[in-house]
Amino acid sequence: MILIVSSREDPASANIRGRLLEAATWEGLGDRLMKHNNSLLYDIDDIHITHDDVDGEVRALTDAQIECVIYASRHKSASGKRTLTVHPIGNYGVADFGGRPGALPPSAPQLMTEALRGLATNARGLPYGVSFEVTHHGPYIKTPTFYIEIGSSDEYWGDVEAAKAIAKTILGVISLPRRDSPVAIGIGGGHYAPRFTEVALARNVAFGHMVPGYALESDAEAHIKLAKESTPGATLAYFHRKAMKGPQHKALSEYVESIGLKAVSSDDLPKLTE
Repeated sequence: MILIVSSREDPASANIRGRLLEAATWEGLGDRLMKHNNSLLYDIDDIHITHDDVDGEVRALTDAQIECVIYASRHKSASGKRTLTVHPIGNYGVADFGGRPGALPPSAPQLMTEALRGLATNARGLPYGVSFEVTHHGPYIKTPTFYIEIGSSDEYWGDVEAAKAIAKTILGVISLPRRDSPVAIGIGGGHYAPRFTEVALARNVAFGHMVPGYALESDAEAHIKLAKESTPGATLAYFHRKAMKGPQHKALSEYVESIGLKAVSSDDLPKLTE
């Protein structure tokens, strides 16, 4: 069972929930909970990032075996650019925006990467960029999870067409056959993970947690190990090579090999086929 979480305090989340309700037939299971095939839609009052343990909350209501939690959310940035984003959650350091300090919930590499690809298709023709973001913010949860978002300002959170693209993507992810791709963690680069996005859209690989350059500035090895341990099935490490200096890349490549990951380049990954 896939759990989709929406927030009544988040206008983009409410927008996406509305489009999900329009796009499929849902059975009411109470004031906040609805069911469609192998998915549940749960509506909360507060903002997602501070609402810990929503998986346990829903299990207590339904006894459902929840495989993955998908958060439908807004995205906000200083740039205000039109962007549809997908990302894993957690904190490498302090927890200023929910979750726990130094804790990463499990990522959901296969579903999250398919969501990125679905967005790239379903948002075609819309004036939005599509990208991963690296691992950041709360809430804390024990089930594999990811966020899918409309950004990057309140001007776009109510965009029905953007919300339709996300709703179609979510319904596709939970209903289509799953690709069994090798799983990688991403290491290096900026917050919007341009290189990991590019690779995921072109190569047969599923990204889990991503460790940005700013999280490598202190305790790089600890953060990489945490990303590996919190990414189910991770066997590969993909570096944003151009975003780091040679000595750092060499040292971290040796480190990932020592913890059981294979450092790969794009050429090591087969091209993506439908």
